[in-house]
Amino acid sequence: RQLIFALCFLHSIVQERRKFGPLGWCIPYEYNNGDLQSCMLFLEKHLYNGEISWGTFQYMVSDVQYGGKITDSLDVRLFRTYTKEWLTERTCEDDFSFTPASPLLKIPDDFEYKVNSFTEHTDFRKYIEQFPENDSPEIFGLHPNADLTYCVKE
Repeated sequence: RQLIFALCFLHSIVQERRKFGPLGWCIPYEYNNGDLQSCMLFLEKHLYNGEISWGTFQYMVSDVQYGGKITDSLDVRLFRTYTKEWLTERTCEDDFSFTPASPLLKIPDDFEYKVNSFTEHTDFRKYIEQFPENDSPEIFGLHPNADLTYCVKE
């Protein structure tokens, strides 16, 4: 369940980075739910075969499922970094957090983006409903000033 949550979080991050224009992605990519579903199917089949090969899982997500659409080398590096940081054995540990260790600016309400070990779908939904209305750009791996660019664009 933690890995499914991490995949969904990753998917939402790559979708939302587009709002920052060229700061988010060098080239705007059209990711969709099919990308996420393919990753979840791969994970499901991979889990049935025993121990997870983290390198294989990361490769399938970053280079095959999503990466098949990515054409810019900087975007490829960025996506690989996401998977190497967020799709690891640590993701399943109780203290794993997506929140930067030392954010430049305070995350709204000191919210911590973490992977909980809930067993029920409704518990995940309740947790997600607590997310800040406006996410800090730092959760996307961007400088806080990226919000200025976004606001000017709007």
